[in-house]
Amino acid sequence: MEASFVLPCKWCTHLQGLLLTASFLTCCHLPATAQITIELVPPHVIEGENVLIRVNNLPENLTTLVWFRGMRIKSPQIGQYTLATNVTVLGPGHSGRETLYSNGSLQIYNVTQEDIGFYSLRVMNRHGKIVSITSIYLNVYSSFLTCCHLPTTAQITIELVPPHVIEGENVLIRINNLPENLTTLAWFRGMRIKSPQIGQYTLATNVTVLGPGHSGRETLYSNGSVQIYNVTKEDIGFYSLRVMNRHGEIVSITSIYLNVYSSLWTCEHPSPHAKLTIESVPPGISEGGSVLLLVKNLPKNLLSLFWYKGVIAVKKFEVARHIKATNSSVPGPAHTGRETVFSNGSLLLQEVMQSDTGFYTLRTMSTDLKDEVAHVQLYMDTSLSTCYQLSQVKIESLPQKVAVGKSVLLLVHNLPEDFQAFFWYKSAYRRDTYKIVEYSRAMDTTIMGSAYSLREFIYNNGSMLIIDVTVDDAGFFMLEILRKDFKIEKAYIQLHVNSFVQNSKDSGSTARLSIESVPPSIVGGESVLLLVHNLPKNLQSLFWYKGVIAEEKSELIQHIIATSSSLPGPAHSGRETVYSNGSMLLQRVMHNDTGFYTLRTISTDLKDEIAHVQLQLDTSLSTCCHHLQVKIESLPQNVAVGKTVLLLVHNLPEDFQAFFWYKSAYRRDTYKIAEYSRAMDITIMGSAYSLRELIYTNGSMAMIDVTEDDAGIYMLEILREDFKIEKAYVQLLVNSFVPNSKDSGSTARFSIESVPPSIVEGESVLLLVHNLPKNLQSLFWYKGVIAEEKSELIQHIIATSSSLPGPAHSGRETVYSNGSMLLQRVMHNDTGFYTLRTISTDLKDEIAHVQLQLDTSTCCNLLSSDQLIIEPVPWNIAVGKSVLLLVCNVPEDVQTFFWYKSVYRTDIFKIAEYSRSMESTIWGLAHSGREVVYTNGSLLIQNVTEHDTGLYMLEILHKDFKLERAHVQVHVNNPVSWPFVRVTDTTVRVQSSVVFTCFSADPGVSIRWLFNKQSLQLTERMTLSPSKCQLSIDPVWREDAGKYQCEVYNPVSSKSSLPVCLSVMEE
Repeated sequence: MEASFVLPCKWCTHLQGLLLTASFLTCCHLPATAQITIELVPPHVIEGENVLIRVNNLPENLTTLVWFRGMRIKSPQIGQYTLATNVTVLGPGHSGRETLYSNGSLQIYNVTQEDIGFYSLRVMNRHGKIVSITSIYLNVYSSFLTCCHLPTTAQITIELVPPHVIEGENVLIRINNLPENLTTLAWFRGMRIKSPQIGQYTLATNVTVLGPGHSGRETLYSNGSVQIYNVTKEDIGFYSLRVMNRHGEIVSITSIYLNVYSSLWTCEHPSPHAKLTIESVPPGISEGGSVLLLVKNLPKNLLSLFWYKGVIAVKKFEVARHIKATNSSVPGPAHTGRETVFSNGSLLLQEVMQSDTGFYTLRTMSTDLKDEVAHVQLYMDTSLSTCYQLSQVKIESLPQKVAVGKSVLLLVHNLPEDFQAFFWYKSAYRRDTYKIVEYSRAMDTTIMGSAYSLREFIYNNGSMLIIDVTVDDAGFFMLEILRKDFKIEKAYIQLHVNSFVQNSKDSGSTARLSIESVPPSIVGGESVLLLVHNLPKNLQSLFWYKGVIAEEKSELIQHIIATSSSLPGPAHSGRETVYSNGSMLLQRVMHNDTGFYTLRTISTDLKDEIAHVQLQLDTSLSTCCHHLQVKIESLPQNVAVGKTVLLLVHNLPEDFQAFFWYKSAYRRDTYKIAEYSRAMDITIMGSAYSLRELIYTNGSMAMIDVTEDDAGIYMLEILREDFKIEKAYVQLLVNSFVPNSKDSGSTARFSIESVPPSIVEGESVLLLVHNLPKNLQSLFWYKGVIAEEKSELIQHIIATSSSLPGPAHSGRETVYSNGSMLLQRVMHNDTGFYTLRTISTDLKDEIAHVQLQLDTSTCCNLLSSDQLIIEPVPWNIAVGKSVLLLVCNVPEDVQTFFWYKSVYRTDIFKIAEYSRSMESTIWGLAHSGREVVYTNGSLLIQNVTEHDTGLYMLEILHKDFKLERAHVQVHVNNPVSWPFVRVTDTTVRVQSSVVFTCFSADPGVSIRWLFNKQSLQLTERMTLSPSKCQLSIDPVWREDAGKYQCEVYNPVSSKSSLPVCLSVMEE
């Protein structure tokens, strides 16, 4: 029998160092109250009626109820009700038709289609902690539906059995009131549209199909319930059940939140450290009113605190500071006379104006010189402002009636700006069998559906072009749009097809518009012809653009066919000439002419086509040091979840006006993180700002508390004084350290590794692929960060094990069956990003990127001998040891140098200041008493702790008063603790199977297995999980008998478990 991990309460206090969960509830005080549930009254609502979202089993010790429109963390708040004061504060999600009741229920009057979606209730206790998050999906039926067709069954509900689960136990997510006419049940890990599917159960065939979200510990039952065995803290989160009827329509989406409590939590210390937070009271304020920025969890050993207007804690934005010892406040440069700081740290702002909106920052400093930072955003209540009517999405058929063999454009008008994705269906019903295509805005990818006929072309404005139309194309088409608030919007159109038989078919109509650069690469000062092939015959006009986006500001020239005349555009330089065949001649080519060019044609039937070409400048005669290119370096290269990363910018142009950071390789406002203006010295946060980004004036960006969602491509766009745009990209790699007791194979992230990490010109490099999808259909390699046809290097078809070269193939690329690509004889222009796109048999696609870096140590001596460099000795430090930050190439004319425990140059982070003329050291606020500064600038840190991990900056002041800076990162590791091994059975029979599992309390460690005290040699019968924490042997042979151990290690230590003896018997 398997040993239980549930410990009696009297042992809790002896296991403080083995905490496995972030829950604040203890094993001794699990709540015994019934779980909060929500139901709709009535369960089915017709447009124009009223609906009550009724709450059941509300706890007694709560203080606050908050309703949100949606299920995301930043969903619009409808309202907040405080029981103690019986006060309701309305939020930005309130439409004027909602009423909150003291029992937690929410009434919505005169419901409309706009009310469709998820509603979430968050319940907080008297400590201000969230004790429950419960959601429900509201569907509103159109008034033209007859009441006799409305379902009358009771609403589906979900409950946890038991309601509170301890790690290592089993839990049943039980379903109640399942409808009778359903056909399919699907469980998902999360609440989003594309959440990983655990499994799908079909009642008619009694067949269960497992999905990518299945961990091997879930069982689906025919009544809709799901059992999870041996739960871990990785199972914490939302679970959603989608129920479909015999028509393939989703009739219910029901979700529940699973929390897992640790069996090792101590009863005496439920919260090791509460995080500093700020709450705006009320959340939204009318102009002229007052608002209190209420501080929670202020440090007990407080020395002083500082309030700032904005997200950056700099002196010029300081509103006020408060000294605890004297209980006095000092106004700062940004103080307006309307701010008051209280002794609990809260800030009262009176007579609020529009300019007061935005972020406020609180910085606290404790007596041990530790500081904390928290932010809050002040919103202005715009409920009294007039609301404009959103334009309805419409689809126009161009032409209205199309002949067989011709093309038709289904042109979309008024596509919402906040759309996440859209879907085209060849039907008025939402079924997968009718799906033509699905477009994801975030990934900028198109996934073809079952109804895709190879004749449809999708545009990112939602429009769809169908070529070579047939009689079968006639009928209804539906466009479904998924918005950011998870609302669904639909539009329909009927396509009319006239079956006029053509006497002959124009074979030229199927030829694709393309452009060729003649010559392919050009030397500066010469001319190049961008030669157009397969120009449409019924052409009305054409437009040339500089770049890959056809927008007005980048328009070079337009040509009108009827008048045979050309008009220069905003980007015209006077060196471009367009010919009647559409080709463009560019004379006296310069370096900044390189890049992409776009041709857009419009025919007389209003059909438009787009083609791209890349102009390359031949730099074979130029030196490698010709231009200092902007580069971004990730420090560290691989960042762990919850840690901090610095995207350090090198070679920022001196003449820049502004720079912009994007969480994407595309320049879209939805992806903008921040914008910095040099003239104004201000930072404006964008839509993708998450409150965790810090922007520096040198262009660099730091991200704190990194999550898995932060992984991906980032783009820095620089606007220079001559209004030229310069771009640089970096890929952020995030490591999610999965507990060793869980096999994370199903959720392992698709990634690419460059082997070696940097390559010398002329050698070869392998772009090694990890965690390739199992049900792979094909894969595509691209040069660059955008997966487009012209940059395709090679594609590989799994079924035939064959590869086809693409337009960008150089003859030096080879793809292997595991997806990896070998690039031989690497050249300087091979550097940069490479993209791998995979398509699985279920038509799902994934994208991963890798950056190829060329070792330029021999190229023009870019890193000259006089460059300031810091080297940590040793590179990896164990807790309790010492590290020397060794400074190389200290300038002879140095006056003073400064050490900071940060990339910020602020007094609070200063460790020391050393004056060479005085030969004296002045210690700063960040000095811990363990640092020693040497006269050559090096810094010794003794008795290192985990808090010493991070970035350090050395700043040198020259005699001519110029400043020079260098950075170094310190890596601190704890020695690993003893692991232990569990086995499914210590005595097994030949031809059976056995599984060994390695458990370790340390995150991020590596694992290897030992057999009879020697390194285990894997055979074809042995399988390791992706994290190597599980060893499976199937089938077992007699020679497998012996002693098994697992060894865990990190860069500074290693330990092996006690041996587990496996006995093997004959059958």
